[in-house]
Amino acid sequence: MFALREDAVITEIAGVRAYSFGLWAALGVLTAVIVLILLNRKTKQAPGAAALQSCLCVACGLILSRVFFGLLDASLGQVMPVWAMIRLSVGGYSLYGALAGACVGMWISAKALKAKAGDYLDLLAPAFLAFTVFERLGESCIDGFGWSRGIESAILHQPWLAVVDEYDSWYLMTWRLEIVIALILLTILLIDVLKPHKSGHTFLKYMMLFGATQIIMESLRYDQHMTIRSFVRMEQIFSMVLLGVAVIILAVRQWNAHRKLALSGLIAIPVVTAAAVGIEFAIDRTNVSRLLLYAAFILLICALAWIGFRLLKEDRA
Repeated sequence: MFALREDAVITEIAGVRAYSFGLWAALGVLTAVIVLILLNRKTKQAPGAAALQSCLCVACGLILSRVFFGLLDASLGQVMPVWAMIRLSVGGYSLYGALAGACVGMWISAKALKAKAGDYLDLLAPAFLAFTVFERLGESCIDGFGWSRGIESAILHQPWLAVVDEYDSWYLMTWRLEIVIALILLTILLIDVLKPHKSGHTFLKYMMLFGATQIIMESLRYDQHMTIRSFVRMEQIFSMVLLGVAVIILAVRQWNAHRKLALSGLIAIPVVTAAAVGIEFAIDRTNVSRLLLYAAFILLICALAWIGFRLLKEDRA
């Protein structure tokens, strides 16, 4: 049995002690599996597909979540050694690593059952969002995790939105905002996946919606999780990659039919990325109003996502 850290939030059930974060994450996995089972039945997938998808997604998601964190988190000052990655109670996990692993699991499942990978990825989108809701709830059990920089505006000093420390400094609880966002996206994509649609479109919508919103959320976070040199947040980079890759895929598909729109999408990706980096520097190193900076940031990300959805609308064939 693992020796639990006494400074962590621990829950005891029937005499068994476990990390509260781990219990929330496990509940998220269970919920995601239930969503997969129901969606497979509703969309009439092959018998046994849900079981295979669940096993492979959970296994691959756990492995890549640890690998991503171990290789990219710099909180220990070095790459996590293999022996530490194997000890699941040491260190942390990467949400995007879990997503990458789940995608691999879905791809393998599709190949094994001779189904379209796009159809299976469409089912993954709402299932992974269901997991995300509970994972964010688990973050509330880790002191300081999912908190923003200190906020001065009294308007934001609301107990349901922010937390105050022993020095009377206020911080946004970004994990609560992320739960609301995940629930909204879950509702949108559940409706979408159950309607007639082109294979892979629901997952492309997930990539753009989750990527766009998470770029801003990762900017708000200031907990140093998977942060390099106190500035570069790897999860924010992955969020930009998620949005950008979706736009690239759609731009390539529409290159011949709607070249100007496709070209605008390809040009917008590096432009928005460069502008986002500039805004991140300004947020940390200038006295410019953060409200104005974040307003500009949101508009930039929305512009890129809007181009992506315009391309998606044209991608009907």
